[in-house]
Amino acid sequence: MTSPAQTTGSPSVRRILVVDDMEANRAVLCRRLERYGYMVESVDSGFAALASIATTLPDMVLLDYMMPQMNGIEVLQHLRNDVRTRDLPVIMVTARAESGATIEALGAGADDYVTKPVDFDVLRARIEAHMDKRSSAEDLRRANATLDERVVLRSIALADLEQELAHEIHRRRELERTLDGQSLGPRGGSAPLPSTSHLAEKLDTIIERYEQIFTNVTAGRTPNFAQMANVKLLLEDLMQTLGG
Repeated sequence: MTSPAQTTGSPSVRRILVVDDMEANRAVLCRRLERYGYMVESVDSGFAALASIATTLPDMVLLDYMMPQMNGIEVLQHLRNDVRTRDLPVIMVTARAESGATIEALGAGADDYVTKPVDFDVLRARIEAHMDKRSSAEDLRRANATLDERVVLRSIALADLEQELAHEIHRRRELERTLDGQSLGPRGGSAPLPSTSHLAEKLDTIIERYEQIFTNVTAGRTPNFAQMANVKLLLEDLMQTLGG
């Protein structure tokens, strides 16, 4: 069952699926949870629960322990073996109060366990705690994904700079082989190119700036994009000096 008032409400309303083979139990749970402001749906079997979850993923499942054909433990095992529902919060609801049932439910992957008759204040507190925990975990995953993306982009930028720097180092070595303090200009008095020491000084500056950026990244600090842009400008200046 679903509260009509909730189906047209805010998209942030949390959705709970109640699974119980007893109609009276489902009615009591749904009515009370709707008063708390949740969007509530209910099914009468484990098979119906899995079919409903496959169609629309709820925020929480209240799962009856003892049901015919497929009991709550079996439903829970199906959920935990599916990547899509592995982290779905599940609270087991049952009339069995012995410790063995609790251990079995928690061992199968239940997030929590309440006994009948249900203390609804306790149930509400546990629902909120597990939903908040899941929301925080999702926020953390999104933040990590964003951070990973930024690291990849910055690594690409640094790789480009490193490639350009390696190219210039190669050009410097080639130049040192041909330059011995002499001009590389054609005969006729064109202006000589800068000396090897001048070129070395420029390249040393580039290498120093690049190492600062690389050290920041390897230490986990955010690289300074102004420094990266400066290195690129220095490389372009060096290429122009060399006539590239």
